[in-house]
Amino acid sequence: MTPSKYILSNEANCKYCYKCLRNCPVKAISFKDNYSFVVEEECVICGTCVNVCPQNAKNYRKDLEKFERLINKPFVVSIAPSFFGNFDNPFKVLGFIKKLGAVYISETAVGAEFVTQEYKSIYESSSKPLITTSCPVVVRLVELYYPNFIRNLFSVVSPAIAHARFLEHLFGDIPKVFIGPCIAKKEELEDVYNVVFTFKELEAFIRSMNVDVSNHEERIPDPPYPDKSRMYPMSGGILYSADENAYRHIVLEGTKNIMEFLEKFNNVDSEKVIIEASACVGGCLNGPASDNKVSVWEKRRRINHASKIIREKASDKALSIKNYNLSLKRQFVNRYKENYVPVNEIEKILIAMGKTSPEKELNCTGCGYETCREKAKAVYLGKAEKEMCFAYLIEKVSSVSNKVVDESPNAIVIFKDDRILYINTSAKELFKNYTEETILEISERIYNDSERVQELYINGKRMYFYPKTFQLPEESGKVVLFVDITDMVVQRERMDNLKRQTIEKIEEVLNNQMKLAQDIASLLGESIAETKSHFLEFKKHMGEDNVDM
Repeated sequence: MTPSKYILSNEANCKYCYKCLRNCPVKAISFKDNYSFVVEEECVICGTCVNVCPQNAKNYRKDLEKFERLINKPFVVSIAPSFFGNFDNPFKVLGFIKKLGAVYISETAVGAEFVTQEYKSIYESSSKPLITTSCPVVVRLVELYYPNFIRNLFSVVSPAIAHARFLEHLFGDIPKVFIGPCIAKKEELEDVYNVVFTFKELEAFIRSMNVDVSNHEERIPDPPYPDKSRMYPMSGGILYSADENAYRHIVLEGTKNIMEFLEKFNNVDSEKVIIEASACVGGCLNGPASDNKVSVWEKRRRINHASKIIREKASDKALSIKNYNLSLKRQFVNRYKENYVPVNEIEKILIAMGKTSPEKELNCTGCGYETCREKAKAVYLGKAEKEMCFAYLIEKVSSVSNKVVDESPNAIVIFKDDRILYINTSAKELFKNYTEETILEISERIYNDSERVQELYINGKRMYFYPKTFQLPEESGKVVLFVDITDMVVQRERMDNLKRQTIEKIEEVLNNQMKLAQDIASLLGESIAETKSHFLEFKKHMGEDNVDM
């Protein structure tokens, strides 16, 4: 799998909400190993993921640097028909582009005039349904996913390519710039135009230049001018340009609607009809790189108003297709790749995700895939991970939480309305000889007196518990957690006894020492008195006159 060159991912912004994947019509986005990207060989470049991502983690390739290199050098410009619906002052924007060095600005609708004539010619000689090929997303969709309908595609280039050949006919190799609302044009026109610019890119460029376009001179496109083809970007606009009343036709808008139609349209050789297909609901007016703050109705009004102004200023310069001989034929490529996944592998992945029965296959689309089996296929193909399933994650977390609670060394009892709702393994072992009524009575008593250490006699053994109590949400149960502190209390009592005994022993020793000291002092006093008596008697015999000491 190759990351797309056109739809880029910003991993720093991605929060793995899977909104892009949920909205991607072909599921061309890979989430693997904490890295997400759009898959080049599967993407139809519709731009849906760019517009729906709330974190701006998806964007498209910008060609600003290429455009800047052309400034102040001669270049020609092709402006998509929806240009006039996108900008508030389209003719002043054209004046600004002229100032940058554009020597010729022409409407892509000129190329659409050539394409319309080819459509008419092919339709007249055909006997089968034909699908318009102006939308590059539709062409890529058929080539990648519905190759059976390649034979039903009009073998004609898009208006943008037809216009490029028209510009080459007039100006040779001078650099060409295409400006439009479509991201997929960046892929389709990469080898045809030097720069493929979107309306949003042009708006960003104008802001970066600090330009007030209202100060520029108004300019209308250069001749020649199209007839009805300015209506191409509108719903049914292609058929309108080809005189819709003359052809049996169907208008399809939205990639998912087109896919649903192709999946149900089994007879590719049924009676002929023109299928005007546009990936964007509302046509190119609602292109992914256009101003989505302006309604389709307002854009239509603007285009009609601009067409009126151009007709008034250039009524005598209409396009005459007969004056040009352009090659507009196109071949299509079968890019279909079947991703076969063995059924037993799908079953293994489903079981690993906890989908052990059809009832557990919720098909909630939370992961982005329509069904759990589609998700399992993506896991097998390396595009997704089991953990993308919210139900699986919740069950996994819940299972871990239950395991932690059940294996807790502290006894846990949950009760409500005079009955026990849950009792964990430690509590079962603690109260193994007690009835449920007794356990409930103990739990209720401790729940109502949880401010102090509780002393309980359980199975003839004195035990101490520090209770922790709380109520479950919505009063769904009361929880008592018995934190066993018996060993701690017993140890503390032992230490207290040891301290008391030690103090008593010290007091006894001190008392004995004091008695001994008193006895010694008494004996010492008697000895001194006796010695003095002998000394006095000795002095007397020595003839001393004064016997006082």
